[in-house]
Amino acid sequence: MRRILLALAVVLVLTGCAGAPVVAPPSPPARTAPAAAPEGGVFLTDLGFTNAPAGFSVPSSAILDQGTNAVNNITAIFTGPTGADTAAYLRAALPEVGFEITADGDDSLLFTDGAWQGAFTATGPLSALTLRTDRG
Repeated sequence: MRRILLALAVVLVLTGCAGAPVVAPPSPPARTAPAAAPEGGVFLTDLGFTNAPAGFSVPSSAILDQGTNAVNNITAIFTGPTGADTAAYLRAALPEVGFEITADGDDSLLFTDGAWQGAFTATGPLSALTLRTDRG
């Protein structure tokens, strides 16, 4: 009986000394894509970017020159419309699908939704959009 009580006391002491359980931070809520892109827009998925975040769109007049479509990285280079026009479109469209614009200047933007980080920049006749995530 003495051994059982001693063993129970050791278990209780060791359990009390254990650290608190590690709790992972909550994942961002799943995003559902809107049924249609905003007026004047087209979903990146409709341009062939199958790994793009749900609901992410660019101007429907976008002229795609080159792009990459990786699970954790989307990059699109556009030759039209102007960088100023695309930046203006993104300023209006991004908040509607859960992105927060964290920097905005000279037609360049930084933005995030908690899972994806994005950047848009323009120079001369070209503009580029990059989206990155750690989910891949």
